[in-house]
Amino acid sequence: MKRFLRAMLPFVLFVLILEIGIPMYADPYNVFHWSKIRDNGVEPNSNYIKMKYILANPDKFDSFLFGSSRTGFVDVERIPEGKWYNMSYSEGLPNEHLENLKEMIAHGIIPKNVMIGVDNISCFVNPALHEKQFYRIPYPRTNLLSFYANYFSIRGVIKAQEVTGHHQVTDPDYVERYYRSGCSNRNLVVENDWNSDAPYWEEYYENQLFNSIHDMVRIRELCEEYDINLIVFTNPIYYTTYQHSELYGYKEWLSWLANDMEFYNFSGVNAITTDKNNYIETSHYNMQVGDMIIDRIFHNKTDAALESQGFGFYVTLDNRENYLKALANH
Repeated sequence: MKRFLRAMLPFVLFVLILEIGIPMYADPYNVFHWSKIRDNGVEPNSNYIKMKYILANPDKFDSFLFGSSRTGFVDVERIPEGKWYNMSYSEGLPNEHLENLKEMIAHGIIPKNVMIGVDNISCFVNPALHEKQFYRIPYPRTNLLSFYANYFSIRGVIKAQEVTGHHQVTDPDYVERYYRSGCSNRNLVVENDWNSDAPYWEEYYENQLFNSIHDMVRIRELCEEYDINLIVFTNPIYYTTYQHSELYGYKEWLSWLANDMEFYNFSGVNAITTDKNNYIETSHYNMQVGDMIIDRIFHNKTDAALESQGFGFYVTLDNRENYLKALANH
């Protein structure tokens, strides 16, 4: 028996190195290097990394912006009050924001302010899909080993090598900015002009309208319970993406949201969302639009013409009907 075990030892070590050692060392999604991420061309699992970072530094920030990658272009360093961190990550969803906020509170981190940017992604993506996507697997509130098991995969490393093997660093401030503010690159330049007005739409989008509204209400209730100042706004998605989303119920979702909470609206067809100069492509607005969001919410800078089209309109239950008219005004 001992002879058999000795004979098997090299094989076992080989398997451990292959299935655990190499994935942990290569770590294309930066989950094992969350405290010192590397710009390797692969999108990191920012949901996990940013949560680990905040939980490990509970006193560094007191205010948080949650949302999809679109809210990454809201420069929280321009917000005049509070120590803000941008928690945005790819396809960030209300259900995930809710769970992350619960985890913060469970660790004694009670934010002064929570701001959430919502959009069509919020109500068309099933959170269960992210469980199978390396760069979107949610932060595990329980069973951390099960989370890591996803990344003990030589297949994932090999797949990522298609990107990491050819990546050239073009954003030298990426890592420093990631931990300083969590924001996207303010100086991002799109090298190729985009000519297509085709809406950004994924084939896996489905009706999650009710579930996402329910999650938003639970976030509001949690913030009320812990006396957290909650600010909600809608991301100004490009007009063709907005119009396509309308066909699947996005406008109804916005109407439902207005029944349950106050928020700043930047959605719709308006002078900002129809101008290509404000967008990187038909999914992401640029940092200048992010500045407009901050100016409206925190500096009360308004534009009567834009508000008449819904951009910057502060929605309450009392003015809900006027808001819906503004959406249809352009």
